[in-house]
Amino acid sequence: MKDKLILIGDVLLAIILFNAIKSGSFFIVAGVLCVLAIDIKRRFYPSSKYVYWIFGIILLVIIGSVADIGLSHPKTNTDAKYSQIQNTLYQNTAYNFSVDFPDGWKISARDSNDSQAVVQKATKGSAVISLAVRDVPIIVGIMSPDNNTIEDVIEFEKFKQQAKIDMEKALPGVKNFEFKQTLVDQIPAYWSKFSTPSTMGDKTSEDTVEQYQFFYKNVLYMISMTANSNDFSSVKKEFDETINHFKITK
Repeated sequence: MKDKLILIGDVLLAIILFNAIKSGSFFIVAGVLCVLAIDIKRRFYPSSKYVYWIFGIILLVIIGSVADIGLSHPKTNTDAKYSQIQNTLYQNTAYNFSVDFPDGWKISARDSNDSQAVVQKATKGSAVISLAVRDVPIIVGIMSPDNNTIEDVIEFEKFKQQAKIDMEKALPGVKNFEFKQTLVDQIPAYWSKFSTPSTMGDKTSEDTVEQYQFFYKNVLYMISMTANSNDFSSVKKEFDETINHFKITK
């Protein structure tokens, strides 16, 4: 009976370990491995005084878990309590910025189709302006000065090359790339523009995307507008106004 209970316990631990690894819950992985290490020691080396290898396993797993957490991107804070909307003015107190959208644009709640980094968006016809934010990994943030700009993080020529590679992988059929260096609220920024096929139901069209990316205090800000290519020129000026009205508040 005792052996059966031990076997059941081992199976349950194996299931927990598998699911923890699959979900990326590395602290649970560390805990399960510690339990298994202690159990192996108890069963096969009950009288051994050399238990340092157990603590070695524990230490290695903990170090690996901390490193993984430290090098992964923290989840963007999309809690609605940090978003304040007054008419066309949007303020985000978690990431300390504000932007005044043009008249006629509807400030819309983010939905399940949006990137996890999107904190707010506004729409007008086929056009969508998205505000996205990403914190740098914890370890990178600790090691990087707060006054780093996007030019310190990646050279412009490398940015263009990598952006094209990434977009061609993510968006089959993407074309008409344009890039330039500019400023957003006096902060160095990289601007990009491209066209990509768009499908809605059985209809295929083309969208044009324009995006600004910049760093401030180790946070990456991305302001984008996507619109049907036929409509893009009619809303381009309004997107430019949005960029001009973007302000870092701290």
